[in-house]
This record gives sequence, structure tokens and C-alpha cells, in this order.
Amino acid sequence: MALEKLSAGTYKFYAPRFEIEIQGAALAADMSKAIISVSIAEKLNEGADFTITVNDEFDLSTQTFKWLDHPLFNLGNTVKIKFGYESSLELLMIGKITGIESSFFSGETPTVTVKGHDLAYDAIKRSSPEQAFEKMTYSDIVKSIGSKAGLTVQVDSTEKFAQQIRKTNEESYFTFIERLAREVGFQFNIDRQTLSFKKPEVDKKEILEMALGKDIISFNPDMNSTRVLSEVEVRGHNPQDPGNPIIGRATAGSEQSQESGKQTASQACPTVSKRLITNVIVTSVNHANAVAKAALNNASSSFIEGTVESIGIPQIKPGVNIKLEKMGKRFSGKYYVLETTHTINDSGYKTSFKVSRNAV
Repeated sequence: MALEKLSAGTYKFYAPRFEIEIQGAALAADMSKAIISVSIAEKLNEGADFTITVNDEFDLSTQTFKWLDHPLFNLGNTVKIKFGYESSLELLMIGKITGIESSFFSGETPTVTVKGHDLAYDAIKRSSPEQAFEKMTYSDIVKSIGSKAGLTVQVDSTEKFAQQIRKTNEESYFTFIERLAREVGFQFNIDRQTLSFKKPEVDKKEILEMALGKDIISFNPDMNSTRVLSEVEVRGHNPQDPGNPIIGRATAGSEQSQESGKQTASQACPTVSKRLITNVIVTSVNHANAVAKAALNNASSSFIEGTVESIGIPQIKPGVNIKLEKMGKRFSGKYYVLETTHTINDSGYKTSFKVSRNAV
């Protein structure tokens, strides 16, 4: 979709604004006016956090600050943040306040910065005891963890690779799911109250088409063949027969396709290296092949990486595809969004995001 169509419903990107609720109540007008900056950062496999910066006031008669000790900013309070234009706002964040900072300088207005994390922080990011999962697929394990945390869960199916999978004392449920995702090449994300554990959706249609000098303020791409692999071989430890490793492979061109009619990174690079993985425990050839393909996909996805700054567009979030145009033949094309930062301040509303591409 071109931005002209999107802008028809967003007042042509004029009059950006945010809307914040704390503990279910919209902020009073005087507090909203005191806010000088709101920022939301989100990254695949890591979750999201927010910062709200407020110009404080000191009441000489009561010798107190207006906002620093306000109960709305108590640790643990639930925060909802929407970004957009005029009446067209999109919910970008549901989280909890986890920290407060302030800056005091003689003769200057003090500021208060409120920080917080998405709901996953309390649900699955804190330390938790060791747990064993018996006769379950990775997908079923993630479903179980997410459901117990009160999150909506969306997963793609995986095979059952082992009779028992163990989460250690050193792992939170979040890092445990990250490990499972990394092993089979899935991506793990928590968007508001939904936990997803899926194959990277790099093959999905682009949600937007953007062009340099029109919607894009800056784009800094980096094409690097040294990160690409032509083949991955896994020789995994076989618990049933330690003397005979289980072997799996992924070869050039077998990585997930991002753009039809294009060469994948492993096919396009004239000289690339092979990788041997031996430090894994696998239970079947399918398991070993999944580990090999995950490593090949991960290497190819870093073939072209870049950072983009654009006008504020709340629809841009990790896990979507964007088409970038007027970047020359080498860098124009379809990109997968890995992380985003949405910011509204005195300069207006801007979105910065990191992208990757595995084909040319």
C-alpha cells in the first residue's frame, strides 16, 4: 500500500499526537501538556519498552514537585500508549512502569523520565525455577507458558524433537523461548498482549511502499557477503548412540524466500563459507536439518541490513515487510522490519527502524 492511501485516513500525517492511559484513566490535560517526549522501542525476540519525559514544576508554597511524586507514576502501574494523527490513533504499547529518573539543575526546570516494559516483563522475563517439559513440541511448550502468563498465543507447528526439554534455573521463560526459537529458526515476539512463536514471515506481502525523499528521511544500507553461508552441516550429539552423530544439512538456495524472482543471499554471493555445527544435541535427522536451516536462514537474513528514519507511521512494527524504492537497483526492494522506535517530541513524530533482506 502506498503512503498516499494511508495518509487519507491520517490527515496527511499532519497534527501528530499521542494518547496515554495510566491505570485505565486518560491523563488529565495539564499532565499531557507537561510531557515533552514519548518513545516506544520494540525489537523481535526482545520485547518492547517505553519512556515518557515530563517537565516538572516546583511549588514554592508547598515546597513540592508537581509530578515527581505523583501516584500515577508509581512503579507497577499499567500504561497504554497510542500514537497517530488527529483522531486516527493506534495502540502501540501496553506495559508497566518499572523505573523513574529525574534531572535537577539549579535554575532550570527539572524533568522526570518514566520508564517501563511490556507485560512480558512480569509474565515471563523474571527469574523462575527449573522446569522439565515432557513429550511436548516446542510449539506446545510455548503455548503452555504463554497461556499461564495470561497472554494470547499464536504459534506455528513444530515437531517433537525430544522426550524431555528442560528450562534451567539460569533461564527466564523469556530466554528459554528465545533458545527454542533460535534452534529452529523461529521468531519470538510479544506484541501488546499477544505472544507469537512463528517462522519469520519474510515472504508476506509488504504493508507499505516508501520512497527516499518522499516518506523516508534517511536510509543507511549495508551489503556484506562475509556474513553469508553457502552450506551448514550439523553433526549433533546423539543421546541414544553417542558414537554416531546425527547429521543434518542446509544448502545454498534452501533458505526461506523473501522475494520471488530473486536470488537468495547464499546463491548471489560468489565466495561464501561453509559452517559445521557440533555443539548441539539432536534427536533425529529432521531435528538436525531444522538446526542447519535455521543457521543458514539467520546468516542469509544479514546479507543486507539497514537503518531507516521516516515520518511517523505507527503501522511499522517488527515482523512486517516494507518495500523501499528509489534506492538504486542494488538496494531497492522488499525488507523485513527487525526493530522499531517511535518517538513524538518537539520535532514531531518520527519512526526509526532496522531492516534486513536476504535476496537481490
